[in-house]
Amino acid sequence: MPLREKVNTHDRKERLGMEGTGKEVKIARVLITISVIFGLFAVVTLLVIGIGGFPGRTGIPGAFPGLALLLAAVKAAGTGFGLAAYRTITRGDLRRAGRYALAASLLPPLDLIALFAGLLALFPHREGGAG
Repeated sequence: MPLREKVNTHDRKERLGMEGTGKEVKIARVLITISVIFGLFAVVTLLVIGIGGFPGRTGIPGAFPGLALLLAAVKAAGTGFGLAAYRTITRGDLRRAGRYALAASLLPPLDLIALFAGLLALFPHREGGAG
């Protein structure tokens, strides 16, 4: 009989049907966290470029500020999807978290960390059987 791992949900009950996915869930959760942190750094960097650069500088030569602000807005939406993926994976809903992580990865610029985390959450490898 397979061991069941308890997964945190908002009502503190164990979700059934998640046996053998503990390691993949932990890896996906860490990857989503890393992706969100890098996403926040990217948004801040793009905002600095779009607003006019660092204090005392005139900006980056050849950088179009409007394009940087547009890219910052799209990356902020992707980071929002990443946060939603993290929240749903901590609740134990792997399918929804995988979909959110895939949406976060496909918004420009492409986020390969979130893509891998989304695939891990969507297709967990089950030990001891075909999965």
